[in-house]
Amino acid sequence: MLDLLRHWLERTGAPGVSIAIDDGHEINCICTGVADRRTDAPVRSETAFQFGSVSKTITAFVLVESLIEKGISLDTPAVEVAPDLRASNERAFHDITFRHLLSHASGVDSQWWVDVGQGNDARACAARAIAATPLIARPGELFSYSNSGYVLAGYLTEVLSGRRWEEYVETKIAAHIGEHSISALPERILLRPSAAGYVGRPDQGGAPVPVARWYAPLALSPGGGLAGTPGDLAKLMRGLREQLGLGLSPDADPAAGVVVPTIGWRYDGWGLGMARYRVRGGGVCWGHDGTTAGQACAVRLLEGRGETVVVATNAAWAAAEVGRLAEDIILKLVGATDPVSAEPPRNSLAGYGSWRLSADEDVSGCYTRLNSTTLVRADAGLLVEEVYSPQDEANWFGKKDPRGTDRITTRLERVEGHSYSSSSKEFHFLRHTDDPGRIYVHDGMRASVRTHRPWI
Repeated sequence: MLDLLRHWLERTGAPGVSIAIDDGHEINCICTGVADRRTDAPVRSETAFQFGSVSKTITAFVLVESLIEKGISLDTPAVEVAPDLRASNERAFHDITFRHLLSHASGVDSQWWVDVGQGNDARACAARAIAATPLIARPGELFSYSNSGYVLAGYLTEVLSGRRWEEYVETKIAAHIGEHSISALPERILLRPSAAGYVGRPDQGGAPVPVARWYAPLALSPGGGLAGTPGDLAKLMRGLREQLGLGLSPDADPAAGVVVPTIGWRYDGWGLGMARYRVRGGGVCWGHDGTTAGQACAVRLLEGRGETVVVATNAAWAAAEVGRLAEDIILKLVGATDPVSAEPPRNSLAGYGSWRLSADEDVSGCYTRLNSTTLVRADAGLLVEEVYSPQDEANWFGKKDPRGTDRITTRLERVEGHSYSSSSKEFHFLRHTDDPGRIYVHDGMRASVRTHRPWI
């Protein structure tokens, strides 16, 4: 396994990598490379990495436990627990349930990204601001990955527990695995060996550059602000499987295992805090990937069995590789020789048949969400120009003086109907069933709405 990791580092150019493998009986950690190129400090099993969006699995876990303790159903509207969120000017917001938030079907736009400080009311301020943003769809009708929805989940946990989310999460984790390394507070993480993040493109001749930046403002941590060792994360996954209904135990709550249909070829559905991935041979993995400024993490759990793999690296450019590495390792654990299937299924809108566009629909136009604008020109294929917000540039690319990204231009080819793909992207177009003028572009993760505002 160590040779596999060394080869992976050589191929990706990542400074270091750490993995934790749970074969269902014991957890083994394997590490190689350096945690910080400036000091040559090696990656060890006690080295902490930022989890990025893998944090959402823990956010979901802690919220579900809090609901169980209070005797509250996942299908309860969130405003019944947090009446202050009724101030939303979206009447449909009042219908958002805990399940909607945790399975990315709430209709809440993805990337509300404002630093509201670190005061005791910071997350409440963020939650109320998010509740005031327009929904992109009615709750429960469209999968669209939402960081903002998980900020709301963190705030609801605070309301239920009466404690700050950061402190409560650490306490709940300790109740399951004992003393641990996982925290959202940089001042605690940096007291232990920790990996420095790096950005750059070594494959294009660029030298890796260290990122002197933490993930995000503290109030937004439930969406991706936790850090710790892969070994501790693997330990926690043992309890998380059953609580989130991931198909391990026949005693698990069947209501927790409801899967939301997704769009495109990346996932086979989305549950509470985790995506479902189908692999060759009929197997299914649950998991999540995470990216921060200079670091990436992935976790994969084999459905119906006890195997888990966690991978963490301190290279932002390897974000697309960590999930593949985790899947390759977990398949080796069960003796499979086939890699994860890269072939897209024939039907990219299997759960959204009534949302399909007519064959002659022109999907050209400008599509927007909170953190990006996408310009689409359609002919035999698709020419796409994307612009992301300054916050994204600072977070994902580590820019010290962000002004927003330059336009990213991509050519995609038609695969079927109004679904297109390139080597790195997939785009799918659909129409709201009750509003023929409302057309979306969906990249397999998030939906953007076509706008008629001429000033964009």
